Amino acid sequence: MEKIKILIVDDEENILTIFKMILERSGYTVDIASTAEEALAKVRSTTYQLCLLDLNLPDMHGTELVRQIHQIYPGMKKLMVTGDNARTHIQAALDNGADGFILKPINKAALIRAVEAALTPALREG
Repeated sequence: MEKIKILIVDDEENILTIFKMILERSGYTVDIASTAEEALAKVRSTTYQLCLLDLNLPDMHGTELVRQIHQIYPGMKKLMVTGDNARTHIQAALDNGADGFILKPINKAALIRAVEAALTPALREG
């Protein structure tokens, strides 16, 4: 069985490094992107089962990025990762195709639980 591929989009290098390490140790294949432009290029060229997206990126707001990713690949699970729990941003992201939210700071166990919960249907189909 092919490994599940996850894309992490965040402008904070330490978040990318930590999330990538945690998820790879849990058996996932992980790509990273630090900008929306880089993320969109990767989504156009690779099939991912899950994308973890930061809400605040330097070149595009996460609600717009999730909308564009959803247009390219609506079947991919998309979880917003943010320290900003403003209801307007959360609702906008959900309206634009996000499947859920993870609030920062997040610990290793909570990250793995959130990823596994989002992927449960994909794991069953696997």
